[in-house]
Amino acid sequence: MKRLEIDTQRGAGRPLVLVAFVVAALVLTTVYFREGSSGPLHATRTVVLAISSPIATAGTVLTAPFRVVADWVGGRTVSAGDYAALVKQNTTLRDRLAKLEEARLENERIHALVQFAKAENLASVGARVIGRPTDSWEGTILVDRGTRDGVKIGAPVIASGGLVGQVVDVSAIDSKVRLVTDAASGVAVIVQRTRAAGVVRGSVSGALTLDFVDKAQPPVKGDVLITSGLGGVYPKGLVVGDVIDVRNAPSDLFPHVTVDSRVPIGKIEEVLVLKPQATATSGGAGE
Repeated sequence: MKRLEIDTQRGAGRPLVLVAFVVAALVLTTVYFREGSSGPLHATRTVVLAISSPIATAGTVLTAPFRVVADWVGGRTVSAGDYAALVKQNTTLRDRLAKLEEARLENERIHALVQFAKAENLASVGARVIGRPTDSWEGTILVDRGTRDGVKIGAPVIASGGLVGQVVDVSAIDSKVRLVTDAASGVAVIVQRTRAAGVVRGSVSGALTLDFVDKAQPPVKGDVLITSGLGGVYPKGLVVGDVIDVRNAPSDLFPHVTVDSRVPIGKIEEVLVLKPQATATSGGAGE
């Protein structure tokens, strides 16, 4: 009980101290505003500010980096809803960009095909590749043009880089094309530089070779092979490929010649199917 009484007595004096501070503050405030600018209170305030100003400036400088980081983090904080909206917008824009890029690339390929057909003065119909071989044994593709587009069996198929193959089956809406790389394919060609004749054949692996070329006139690496026009299957002058290797051993009946097609056979997406060339007819009486 004695300890409790002592604590109570100590607390009883605190209101007096608080009242004293309040009265002192009022007196100092009144004196400060009534005295002139050269009064003692104004002079004391000036000295205190002069002393504390460098400390305040140093504190501002030291805390500036922390405030900058806090502002940066705060400015980049988004709600979950805003973040989801930004992700969706980004996905939409990326998808649109991919479609525009694909359209641009397709336009370039088609333009190259059209320019090639014009330069060669070839009557043709454009087609898209809609089917590819399901195994390595089948060297054919399926295109989206058929008899209703004027396509016929035996029609040559080309790309901007040269010969692709020949139509071997056709329906009203699509056609099957045997590629020059197919093992059953054979194209009569001539070496553009020497005019030596031969036959370009495909293989199971898709590699091209030049067979039956005159041993006395072997091609060299870099020679261009073009269709000869013999047999009437392909028009003359279509590029078939380039010679990339020649082995002409004395014991060989014919040189072993490896050929590389200028057409990316496994990647083509658009082709031209050639239409029959119009033949001129002569007038006059028959015999």
